[in-house]
Amino acid sequence: MQSAAAYRIVKLANGAHSVHSLAHHETFHPVVGPVAEAEALYVRQLRLVERLQSHQDEFVLWDVGLGAAANAITALRATRAVPCAIHLLSFDHTLDPLAFALHHRDALGYLGGYEPHLDRLLHDRHCAFHDGPQTVQWDMHLADFPTLLTQPATKKFAKPHVIMFDAFSPATNAAMWTQPLFSNLFRLLSPDRPCALPTYSRSTMLRVTLLLAGFYVGVGHATGDKEETTIAANSPDLIAEPLDRGWLQRAHRSTSAEPLWEPVYRQARLSPATWDKLQQHPQFSR
Repeated sequence: MQSAAAYRIVKLANGAHSVHSLAHHETFHPVVGPVAEAEALYVRQLRLVERLQSHQDEFVLWDVGLGAAANAITALRATRAVPCAIHLLSFDHTLDPLAFALHHRDALGYLGGYEPHLDRLLHDRHCAFHDGPQTVQWDMHLADFPTLLTQPATKKFAKPHVIMFDAFSPATNAAMWTQPLFSNLFRLLSPDRPCALPTYSRSTMLRVTLLLAGFYVGVGHATGDKEETTIAANSPDLIAEPLDRGWLQRAHRSTSAEPLWEPVYRQARLSPATWDKLQQHPQFSR
């Protein structure tokens, strides 16, 4: 476990404040800030409000990389006026960023009103509450996520409608971006429950990894200085702008496209075996 000394508050160019990890040398949501990035990638791109307004049963949201809780809180705040039941499952290997964020709640701003629930999550790993007409059940899974996905117990987790995937970059956290991880994640999805997974990266390596895992993959909404991000799903109907055969040819020419098969960061061209599998993906035969 890292201590609070492993983090500091930083002020971004647009005036927003965020958390910086000294160990990873990375800032959470570094360009536009925690709320703006979460709104762009998850709330607006996934049309969360509209989906919940027409959703009948419990809506399951996986939050991979709880961090300082910005993605989860932004999603809850944006949908709080909708009469719905949300089951939120957060995953992280440490709760230190959350504890640090609660200690600096005034500077960060976005935690306002949710502090009692986050305190309970921090200490009990679970909280349940009403937020207007919305009911929330929030479970925290404190574990190494790649290892957790290989455990039989994960098959009993509530199947997600949405996965917010927000890990540190592959260069500093390669274990969270491997092909085995995304294959294991895909196998946990229900074929009868369409699920979308947006993330901030637009790398060719990541997109190839997701395709090989079984996902359909498309261009995601812009955020900050990124003109595009990535969105994946187990149903092509959830992909507005799917990668096409033109992208496939660019991936074939890329010097950084082969997935990470082990948790060690490196860059490499597509292997012949990977190229053959990509061409057989149903996304490119439509």
